[in-house]
Amino acid sequence: MESQQGSMTPEEIDVFARGLHHLASVDGIDPREVELIADFLREAGASITIDDLKDTSFSKFEAVQVLDKTYLRRIFLKTAIALVHRDGHTSLAERRALAELADVFGLSNVEFVELETEALGAGLA
Repeated sequence: MESQQGSMTPEEIDVFARGLHHLASVDGIDPREVELIADFLREAGASITIDDLKDTSFSKFEAVQVLDKTYLRRIFLKTAIALVHRDGHTSLAERRALAELADVFGLSNVEFVELETEALGAGLA
């Protein structure tokens, strides 16, 4: 069975979802953040649920290995930016977590700010 170009593998979906859940957990999960993660899982056709994510861990180094294409990393970061802005407050801990991910993905500060501007300008947050 061939996968469609642009569709995500189960492993990519899993890492993406665990990463979002991890970021949402940084300063306490807000229902609006849960909604965004649930929307992602549904749209991605994931077999895992929000409840499955509660007892999982996330490694930014695993994310680098699994999300090995630039477009996947950019989509993940844009979604992560939208997630941390979802509750109307971005904590210092959330900013740090996003910066660490951008760093490990090899994005410069300028590229990260551009992604943040795109995410916020598109009304994702």
